[in-house]
Amino acid sequence: MKVIAMLTVSLVAFFSTGALSQSTDTLINVGNHHLHFRVTSGMGMPIVFESGAGNDGSVWNEVCERLRQHIDAPLVTYDRAGFGTSEIDTNQIDITSEVTNLQVGLKQLQFDGDYFLVAHSLGGNYAMKFISNAPDKVKGAVFIDIVSPDFMTAQRATQTKQLFIDSLVSIKKESIGFYHLVLNYERTSEVMREISKSIQTPLIIIASGKTPFEGNDRQLFLDGLRRFAMDKKNRKYVLVENADHYVFYDEPDLVVNEIVRLYNQVNE
Repeated sequence: MKVIAMLTVSLVAFFSTGALSQSTDTLINVGNHHLHFRVTSGMGMPIVFESGAGNDGSVWNEVCERLRQHIDAPLVTYDRAGFGTSEIDTNQIDITSEVTNLQVGLKQLQFDGDYFLVAHSLGGNYAMKFISNAPDKVKGAVFIDIVSPDFMTAQRATQTKQLFIDSLVSIKKESIGFYHLVLNYERTSEVMREISKSIQTPLIIIASGKTPFEGNDRQLFLDGLRRFAMDKKNRKYVLVENADHYVFYDEPDLVVNEIVRLYNQVNE
């Protein structure tokens, strides 16, 4: 993974944690390929996790372990197409089809009611698309250092994609999922910008003081995230000054507490 690890400074890096206890791993057929899900059983509305760019579902293992100490909800992590042990349909791979496939997989797992979402970084784009597809079913969400619509303009999305263009051959050999993520980056960002204003779901937006960007871009990232958080009255903004982009690694208890607080609030 050397090439991708060096290239993802402006997006994310590859991280993993230890095995999650009391969980079940399964491959679900969502049409032309299978997605890998890890489900920790529980009662009530499931909490579904969306990872950032370059990550599979294992980044959430510690958060799920800690959450289980406070809440008995089903916890669902998964690997997006082409990441982890999930397969990929290279003939149909974009944010719209990926979110549809996620929803198909959740239904096959018998999760066809209300949902609570937790998303990190680029995973916020997919979570917003999920909410857009099922606004009445998503009761709340916690967004962690997501890419905001104000920050990821069309111009910036193109510039971000260009960072990887010269290394696409190497990226494709190392991660077919990341390869298609790069190819679709502009469209993924465009969809996020198109639907972001329509999001009415209660949100907690957690921002890191040490964003994945530096210099002026760091402040622009934070300003954009704060504006997104302040856009609706049912949103809460939490700035974690000393945390890096992976806030849930640096401050897992804070993240877990915010998830539990909003989950209980929207479940009342």
